[in-house]
Amino acid sequence: MSGRLAGYAAEIERYLRGGSGVKREDLDDDNSLTGTPRAASEFQAMKSYELTGDGGRLGQGQAGSTGGGGRGAPRSSPGGTGVAGSSVSGSASKSAAAASSPKTASAPIMVYGATLAGFRPEEEEEDWKRRGGGGSRGGGRLSGTGRAARAVYQARAVAARAGYAAGAQPAVFKVMPNPPSTKEAAARLLNYIGKREDEKGEKHDIEIFDEDGQVLATGGARKAFLETFCQTFEPPLENTNFIEVRFELAGEVTDAALSEALNKAFGAKPFIYEQDGQTVQVYAHTDERAGPLARVLAGGRENSRSRALDKIEARLSEAMDAAGVVAKAEVTAAVSREPKAKYFLQKFIRTHNQVRNANGEPVPGAKNATKAAASFYEQWRPQFSGRERRNAYHLLFSARAGTDANAVMAAARAVLEERAPGYKFVLAHHKDTKHVHIHAMVQARSADGERLKFYKPDLAAWRETFAEKARENGIAMVATRRMDHAMTRPFTKEHAGAYSRAKSDPRYQVSARTIERVEAKRQRRLDGQSLVVNGDAIAAAWQKTVTTMRAAGVVGQALTAAESIGNNFLQFRRDRTGEGQAGSAAGRGADQSGQKSFLSHPGMRELNALIGDLDMAQTPLEMRRQMARVNQALDNIRETLPPAQKGQFEQYRDEVNEKMHDRLARLQFERQQQRRGGGVGEPIPEREARGRDLPTRDDPRQPEQPRTGTEQETKAKQKDANKQKAQQAEEQDRKTQRSNDNDYER
Repeated sequence: MSGRLAGYAAEIERYLRGGSGVKREDLDDDNSLTGTPRAASEFQAMKSYELTGDGGRLGQGQAGSTGGGGRGAPRSSPGGTGVAGSSVSGSASKSAAAASSPKTASAPIMVYGATLAGFRPEEEEEDWKRRGGGGSRGGGRLSGTGRAARAVYQARAVAARAGYAAGAQPAVFKVMPNPPSTKEAAARLLNYIGKREDEKGEKHDIEIFDEDGQVLATGGARKAFLETFCQTFEPPLENTNFIEVRFELAGEVTDAALSEALNKAFGAKPFIYEQDGQTVQVYAHTDERAGPLARVLAGGRENSRSRALDKIEARLSEAMDAAGVVAKAEVTAAVSREPKAKYFLQKFIRTHNQVRNANGEPVPGAKNATKAAASFYEQWRPQFSGRERRNAYHLLFSARAGTDANAVMAAARAVLEERAPGYKFVLAHHKDTKHVHIHAMVQARSADGERLKFYKPDLAAWRETFAEKARENGIAMVATRRMDHAMTRPFTKEHAGAYSRAKSDPRYQVSARTIERVEAKRQRRLDGQSLVVNGDAIAAAWQKTVTTMRAAGVVGQALTAAESIGNNFLQFRRDRTGEGQAGSAAGRGADQSGQKSFLSHPGMRELNALIGDLDMAQTPLEMRRQMARVNQALDNIRETLPPAQKGQFEQYRDEVNEKMHDRLARLQFERQQQRRGGGVGEPIPEREARGRDLPTRDDPRQPEQPRTGTEQETKAKQKDANKQKAQQAEEQDRKTQRSNDNDYER
């Protein structure tokens, strides 16, 4: 087994023992794919496959030898068994042909091609029928095209998992944020792609290749390319959204006060209005999307779940009220297209007698509504805020450290030529990072007017194409899904920035959730929650992969690794949910009855660290914030615990909260003493602190002596009041922490 697979299997075993912070940096070692000596059996298997050219056995020993897994092991038919009549067979043949060349001779590619060729769509069809499939929305059977597409998708997913188990790296393709929408932005991006820092920290030009393979070596060449690149750029879209609003005034309002209130309500947006008694009609420009608002108004508010109109009306009413005018707002019409916007502006001027502008002045030329509307619209046009159109994309193709950069560059170029034909683009390799990064800038609209779009299915298709082109260039790469590996969610640029600032500046605070997300991804941890929820489905997918690999004749270390991954995922899921046997829990956090305890939960490590940080709080405010973090961690653990452990966990939670409230009471008492000028003085025992009428929780372990009469009633009321205050403070702390978490993550 290769070093990468051995590390992967060891990592899962450590997870089964409860280790949640296992790092997988060794799996990304530069020598994991290129420098690690492969076993002689794997090279013998590849040579055997090259000589036979069929779906012969991949594994230990030569084809047909007894060391390949026994006489009863299944064999594929000559020529491979692909999806008849679909593109899977063609892809398998193409992969096999590419793998047979010396340039692309690697075990993961061979395993991928053999598994893809050995996929049997008829078995998948029968399994799909047994699960209740086989019918469309109208009750008919799925069309041949739909079945073929599903078979292709399933075959590639199974082959990708098989290649990953054999040591292939997952394909990484990203569409970067903040795309260039203007010529100046495109020039800045081109400068970023084409300049890198040297050892002295000075920037210098690097090679940039255009779609024709020409090197843009000089500034003049880059400027000339940029001129042709930006010829397809479109101007920003003009915001032509308008709404009509009716205000019902609660009392008499002067003209000056009404004009001032409307200006505060609509801000800097242009508008005209007309007052008729207690009713004020307004036609105004808005940043809201008027199209959806118009559809809600046309279909009736009662028939729509959208609350956009209610939010706009509430905001306008509050703004009017803040300006001293009590009025109820109601949106009566909305329009988003320029011709209709001009028409309704003309209609508003024609149907109202005393129209005024935003300054409260009468509209001149109201008798000629067409001319007045045209004049107003042209005056307002410079104030319309535009929305920039996406004119270019910034793409990133990435591979692991140690991968041949020229091969990755060739694969990226092949992807752009296939997925974006007719679009101008540039490519450059940035060598200042550990991984291989190929940056690309490509037009969003071709010379023929076709727009390039990246929806979720498009991203999957581009990643699949990148993996395919990489394999053709000798790189063992497959397009897997995050769920196949049960990896944690990736963090965003904002998460990384907040985390870095918090590490360099102690005054900057970041939520524990953000820290966990960044650290989990960087350390390549498994996503325990995904395994609890989807562990059976993930394990079933790997079991399907193992079955297909056996049918294709793939044996040896790749098959063993795939089978181990599926079994370990399933066992990990059972252990996390408490479904395992009592005997297996012994020695891994089990209680006296033999059942697994909540103390073995991976989140307990973080919780214990947070509880330890409680002693660092010096003020009641800091203590409340720490309490909110502890309670958030407790909530996260409770959500993933099996029902059998929740009762014991709740008792533990009550004890933790008791101790936290004791310390909070102590800090509050010390703060009161400081404000009174008496100083902190000698430490006071917690029991004595409770007797000083501090807002602490009642201690059920110390029953009070019964009291009679008014004294007992007063004491009971005081207890209830203190308990209610403590609960309110705790709830407010949780809300504050959730708000802070949202702000940091944004």
